[in-house]
Amino acid sequence: MKYIACIFLKEGIVEKSQSPMDGVDYHTLHSGLDFIESYLKKGISDYLVFGSTDNKSVDFASEEGLIKNFIIAAKEKFKSEAVIHADVGLSPYSKDGHSTVMENGSINFEKSYALASKLAVAFARAGADYVAPCLSLHEQVQIIRKALDDAGCKNTKIHAYSSKFSSALYGPYRETIQSPLKAQDKKSYQTDYSNPEEALNQIVSDEKHGAAIVMVKPAMIYLDIVYRARQLTQLPLSVYHVSGEYSMIKEACKTGMLDENETFDEVHAAFNRCNVDYVIGYAPDHFVRWNNKKV
Repeated sequence: MKYIACIFLKEGIVEKSQSPMDGVDYHTLHSGLDFIESYLKKGISDYLVFGSTDNKSVDFASEEGLIKNFIIAAKEKFKSEAVIHADVGLSPYSKDGHSTVMENGSINFEKSYALASKLAVAFARAGADYVAPCLSLHEQVQIIRKALDDAGCKNTKIHAYSSKFSSALYGPYRETIQSPLKAQDKKSYQTDYSNPEEALNQIVSDEKHGAAIVMVKPAMIYLDIVYRARQLTQLPLSVYHVSGEYSMIKEACKTGMLDENETFDEVHAAFNRCNVDYVIGYAPDHFVRWNNKKV
């Protein structure tokens, strides 16, 4: 089991700073490169990059944004040593916080897919090894795979947010990317957590449509889905230990009621029991310590 460490790149800052999540920093281009360099030495090769910006524009992100420039710099510096997964979500660049284009309370599918495809192609051309679409729309993998192929990015792989549930546990992430929901919730297009069959069917669909890695998100309280997903697919399977799950542990440990090392060890052991290939999260040091202890 490998770890994919999350990196938040914030437009407009001149030095690394604290994000709203305890123990998670906002990075500049240079501090983000330093982050990768330090964790490569600890054995972590994979990184999932997100944008945090006041400039709510997919055009800006695709043409001159920090993520694009960071990917270029990271691949120039680390070559194949660092594997870059680029989040292809619209919420960091939407004024209403939605993962899709909402018009009059309904999803504009054509615009949503077009903007996500533009981001995916821009990040792929910058050198991302994987693009990770997270619109929570059923055809996202198929449409983005075609957009990548048409743009000559056939070697760029897709890490799909396949079983992405509508969850209360994304709040700290939304605050960190400066994109809180300002209108209706996302329940109209994210998977109902009481409907496991829809989530599992999406894994099958994403595999058929060309995903290279499929995901279950959240992870810690969805281990039944993780276990069933593992039986369902031969593709590499990732789990996303999301911001709310991470923050609950951190906050409980501040009170002294939980031991932080032991709690993160137990969580990582649970994912390992499910035989997942990757854990995405915000606690790379805990993973490295647990993994070294396990060995």
